[in-house]
Amino acid sequence: MKKSFRTVSTSMLLVLTILLLTVTVAFAAAPQAFHMEVHEMILGSGETFYASGPAVDAGVVCPTGITSDIYSNSFGPPNGNYTYLYIVKSYSCTDGTGTFYIKMKVKLENNTGNTTARWQFTDGSGAYSRLRGHGTLVGTPTIPDYIMDVYDGVAH
Repeated sequence: MKKSFRTVSTSMLLVLTILLLTVTVAFAAAPQAFHMEVHEMILGSGETFYASGPAVDAGVVCPTGITSDIYSNSFGPPNGNYTYLYIVKSYSCTDGTGTFYIKMKVKLENNTGNTTARWQFTDGSGAYSRLRGHGTLVGTPTIPDYIMDVYDGVAH
């Protein structure tokens, strides 16, 4: 009987320890506000991004770098009011801390060129290998073939 009680006690202690560690890790990285702007060339790469907010101040995300298009696919009804885009982009930090990736689902208004999207961090390298977060994007056409993309959300 003592052996069974000891086994159950040890098992319960192990489970409790795992639960406490899981809760501690979950609360250790609270999401912080994130804002980023990119003056994008449509169908281009190599533009500079500028990030700001508490996530940048805390070193969760770098303040500036260069974007690159990794993947883009469009779909939607021919001659419709909207085109939908699935896009994956990389953001390489100029301070050498690493690269992060964002995927987004974009809704493009064909008449105005305005865009809206939901985005999410998907992967990264260096300091951003465990970067997570999500948010929204609003894009406004500027000069021909350019759009000002404004990302707002959280990062952790």
